[in-house]
Amino acid sequence: MISNLQDLVAPLTEAEYLDALLAGKMLLRRSSGENRFATMLDWDTFRKVIESDIVPRDKLLVTRQGQKVPEKFYRDQGKLNAARLASLVSQGISLSVKKVDSYVPTLRALCDNIETRVGERVNAAAVMTTGEGGALRVHYDFYDIIVVQIEGSKRWRIYDPPVVNPIKEIPMPAKPPGDIMFDEVLQPGDFLSLPSGYWHHCDNGPGRSLHILIMFKPLTGSAGLKALLSQLLTEPIFRVRIGRLAGEERAAHEAALKTYLIEKVGQISLSELLAHGNKAAAHADSDDY
Repeated sequence: MISNLQDLVAPLTEAEYLDALLAGKMLLRRSSGENRFATMLDWDTFRKVIESDIVPRDKLLVTRQGQKVPEKFYRDQGKLNAARLASLVSQGISLSVKKVDSYVPTLRALCDNIETRVGERVNAAAVMTTGEGGALRVHYDFYDIIVVQIEGSKRWRIYDPPVVNPIKEIPMPAKPPGDIMFDEVLQPGDFLSLPSGYWHHCDNGPGRSLHILIMFKPLTGSAGLKALLSQLLTEPIFRVRIGRLAGEERAAHEAALKTYLIEKVGQISLSELLAHGNKAAAHADSDDY
């Protein structure tokens, strides 16, 4: 059973992995012959989670060749139709569940352990693919990820150079600017650690593939700006209808706004943000995968 960060990254030590994480270094570790990740999640458990219809609609992604499948093909009046979804699976699709750790206690316990070790919010996602292609088109992730191949195989093609410290608010370019730097097929038991910002694409191998993504979600300075904005929205000075001001009144209001902003920006504390931000983010209904 994989229950903690050390179990997950072995035969690396936890310290070795954390050094690579902080350095933004990609790591590939092949299975020694035994699929030690098999107990983390299996197809039957994953299927039951989906068919139970407990996964919110915005957390379940159904795609074919990187394109979203319209919900009318697997839902009836918003409710999941398990028979229709099973038919799609037999034809070749991808099923992705965001925050799958919310529905699989052992995965949540693992993510909780990793959070205590790295001091960052950690979630898991699971991706099952049948047929050709992958779940998504070529893209990069906003966060560092660990990929563990559970069942079947996936061909990963990764491009260089990466986008440095990407965040969700920056528009993603249409395509990667560089060349393929990594072209490998992950088999059951294989482990890949991929830093954020690396463009990549996956193609399914023969049969059904299932892999898990462990996603590290550190706070950035943008979180401080969001927190500040939410505070400013409650202040009367930021709710004045500026289009109705003119002349000296508008100039005075502009000066007052700037003075107030400078004061508030000066009060931002990164230490307080780190102390309270991860807890708030854990309850936020936002997704970045």
